[in-house]
Amino acid sequence: MEALLETRALSIHFGGLKAVENVDLTVNKGEIMSLIGPNGAGKTTFFNLVSGFLKPTSGSVSFLGSDITGKEPHAIARMGLVRTFQKTNIFADVSVEESIKIGFNQYRKANILDILTNGKTSNSENQYMLENSKNILEFCGLYNWRKYLVKNIPYGKQRMLAIALALATSPKLLLLDEPATGLNPLETKELIDIILKIRDERGITVFLIEHNMNLVVSISDRLAVLCYGEKLTEGAPSVVANDPRVIEAYLGRGFQQHVS
Repeated sequence: MEALLETRALSIHFGGLKAVENVDLTVNKGEIMSLIGPNGAGKTTFFNLVSGFLKPTSGSVSFLGSDITGKEPHAIARMGLVRTFQKTNIFADVSVEESIKIGFNQYRKANILDILTNGKTSNSENQYMLENSKNILEFCGLYNWRKYLVKNIPYGKQRMLAIALALATSPKLLLLDEPATGLNPLETKELIDIILKIRDERGITVFLIEHNMNLVVSISDRLAVLCYGEKLTEGAPSVVANDPRVIEAYLGRGFQQHVS
């Protein structure tokens, strides 16, 4: 399989705290992979490292075969590695459709004069944004909410908007940080459907952190488990769920019976 993302001995220390320690991990093209583990295990810190929001103490990160260790987040995003955050209302006072357009800005080539005079390049880019914003809003079930301010739409739709904004950047690898947090069962089902469609219909590889194990097991090709900053194991959901170390550290003894 073709590796999109690879980390080798990736570590970050905050004083004496080893938040992430010697993690080797690969995310392959076309898969849905989940990173699980107890609170404080280092999962979000790991996402921050691979997306450039933190610089590692040691180790390396490669994406599409290129070393991206220490690169700035905007440079990594421009390469196609894009992430969401747990916070949902960054653009609270902007309309849903205007917030989607923010995702297209990193690829704009029109200069300021062309934009002010509605020149050919600017006009072409505006048309592209208009068409693709509509497509993404419909894809994520947000089209009927497009005129609302972000702060005025339901919480579940705000979480979906974070995914829509990430899709506007045309990612090759989409990192989702606890996308199901706070969702009710119906919203969780919608999220599952969207994640599967992102992979199956748009060809985007998905790597997510999530505590909802029913969601994780239902959509993931592979799981990796962090505990105290170190990787315990990785593999198919049925294998990981029956690993005694994972049961002891995270899942509990009643969970593995629900995984075939």
